[in-house]
Amino acid sequence: MRLICFFAFGLAVLGCGADPVGNQPVAPTNSAIGATARDTAMREADALARLGVATAPDFTARDTDGNTFRLSDHLGKEVILLDFWATYCEPCKVAFPHVEAMSKAMKSKGLLVVGVAMDGPETAAEVSSFKARYNLTFPVVLDEDSRVASLYNPKKAMPLSVIIDRSGKVVKVREGFNPGDEDLIEADLKKTLDPHAPNQ
Repeated sequence: MRLICFFAFGLAVLGCGADPVGNQPVAPTNSAIGATARDTAMREADALARLGVATAPDFTARDTDGNTFRLSDHLGKEVILLDFWATYCEPCKVAFPHVEAMSKAMKSKGLLVVGVAMDGPETAAEVSSFKARYNLTFPVVLDEDSRVASLYNPKKAMPLSVIIDRSGKVVKVREGFNPGDEDLIEADLKKTLDPHAPNQ
């Protein structure tokens, strides 16, 4: 039983990869391979963030309330955190309370958190109840056709956070979630919200 619990905890703190059969993220089964894949993805994500020369790609999607969300309505006005996840992603569930807390704490300072649910047709209907279950107050858009993911997260890694500054540039991308990562994300957001403030 102790071995099973330890194994389950290990899955909870890793990012999800893509299942070639069901096309749904699953936790890596080999830690060495998972670490290598994660390092590669992080390098690619950092390369995207280092570009910082073009406006973040615009997209339009339906949110869980049936409203149309347009990123262009917020680009250049707010600092935006795009949080990619799915209802079947265990590490995402661990991250939710922290993302929600950051959303509440920094909303008045100009932060907009937007959840991007990458659930396919099989589980998309569960997103609304899932959002309510985790008491998420920030908007969540549905990405059943992966159009948003194709712009920011083509490998469909999750959780994956993308920070866009007030000039509309992508300044940071982080993949996966381990305990303590919330402090790194919070520091990135504070720096983006107030670039001239002393290092947190």
